[in-house]
Amino acid sequence: MVLVYAWPLLETLFSEVLTRDEWLMLFDNVFSNHPSFLLMVVVAYAMSARGPLMQCIELDDFKYFYHHRNAVDIKHVVKEAYRLMESTPKDIHPEKTLEDFKPLTVGQYPVFNKYPKFIVDYQVQERERIRHEEMEYMRQKHLSLEMQKETQKRQQEEEAWYRQQQLLLEAEDKRRKLIQDEEVKLVDQRKRLYAMNREVKLKELQLLDAARRKFLHFQKQQRESELKRLDDEVQRKALQRDQETETAMEEAEIRNLELQLQKKMFEQDLFREFATSSHHLRTEQDMHRKQSELEERIQEKLRDAERERQMEIRKTLQDGLAKSSQQNIEAWASNEYESRRRLQDLERETMSLQLAKRNAENRSLEKEVQDLMTKVQDRKDTETEVAHMELYEQKQDAAESGQRRLRLLEEEGYVAHEHGKSLTQDALYNLNNNSSRLGNTTLNSTKQSDMYQTLQTTTNSSGFSLERSGRAFDEKEIALLNEVRNLRQRLALENRSKRPPAVPCE
Repeated sequence: MVLVYAWPLLETLFSEVLTRDEWLMLFDNVFSNHPSFLLMVVVAYAMSARGPLMQCIELDDFKYFYHHRNAVDIKHVVKEAYRLMESTPKDIHPEKTLEDFKPLTVGQYPVFNKYPKFIVDYQVQERERIRHEEMEYMRQKHLSLEMQKETQKRQQEEEAWYRQQQLLLEAEDKRRKLIQDEEVKLVDQRKRLYAMNREVKLKELQLLDAARRKFLHFQKQQRESELKRLDDEVQRKALQRDQETETAMEEAEIRNLELQLQKKMFEQDLFREFATSSHHLRTEQDMHRKQSELEERIQEKLRDAERERQMEIRKTLQDGLAKSSQQNIEAWASNEYESRRRLQDLERETMSLQLAKRNAENRSLEKEVQDLMTKVQDRKDTETEVAHMELYEQKQDAAESGQRRLRLLEEEGYVAHEHGKSLTQDALYNLNNNSSRLGNTTLNSTKQSDMYQTLQTTTNSSGFSLERSGRAFDEKEIALLNEVRNLRQRLALENRSKRPPAVPCE
């Protein structure tokens, strides 16, 4: 118990349980009295705190009380210590065992080896205990350091592994980002390439459209000039006819001279018809020559089709459109011209009837003129029929030779197809245009020859084009060629079955 309630106070010299002022007050009394006074103070402190100590039932409570500051009056403790000093018997008084304070020697401390044995033993035990605790502490510290080192090593290894994984992930992210950047660049490059190709194609289409519009405008101007010339001619003829009618109505007395003039005009018409027929012959010769040149150009196009297959489709489309427009304009102009010519014929017949009614006195001379005209007409009809029969036979021979040439061109087309697969898809479009042109043509042999020549030209020019791969496209090409062959055969049969038209008389 001494170690519990006395030794903590002596060990710390009351420094844990007193304040600074109380401690100074206490030790003023300690140093001014016998050393046994300190023991009396310990007893007086326990007696002064008798009430709280009697309430303590745990050892830890006692230890806590003697190691912490408490509500104890230090003056009362000092008085109680003085009382104990005076009332304690001599035989048990601590003065008997403790010596009084002695002054220190001058210069050096005196030798002192009279510590209490229990205190020395206690200190030895405490030092041994502290040494063991220090050894245990050092062992625990060493283990802790080893564990800490092992933990740090493991942490470093884990951190290194995590850093390596992080670096790998960063490298992988960088590679992915580079791949994505490259893909984005590739997509941008493709977009730019597609845009450039689209711009080039648009420019090409614009150029082709501009050329087509220019060509159509030129054709329109030509047709307008032709129509204007025809209108001028019609007006001139109408004016001339009016003048002639007025002259005939006003000058009936000189009808004989006028009949002679009509005879001369009839002869001029015959010469004009002869010149027209000669012009048609020259036109057919020019067309035959153009057909030969066109066939040569087709052969050249067949040789160049591999290089110009992309432009050929556009050109074929534009050419087909231009040709169809041109043929529509030609058909319209021809119909207009024919209607005007029929109107002129009707007007001429009307004026002839008026002249016949008003000039009954010259009926005999007109009878002679009519007989002469009938004879000349019969002779011309016979000559024309013979010439048309000969022309018909020549055209049949030309059609057969054209079919032979077309067969040769078809064989060359098959060779070119096996070589470069360059047949066009526009053949069906051109065939439809040709069929519509066949339905719009007239029954005269000159227009039939023109239609046949146009069909040959468009068929030969559009029979071959760009390369196309695949079995379906080959079957389509074969079907188109069969359709072309059937159309040619049907056209030849129609030409054989039709008679050449007779020359109309005025």
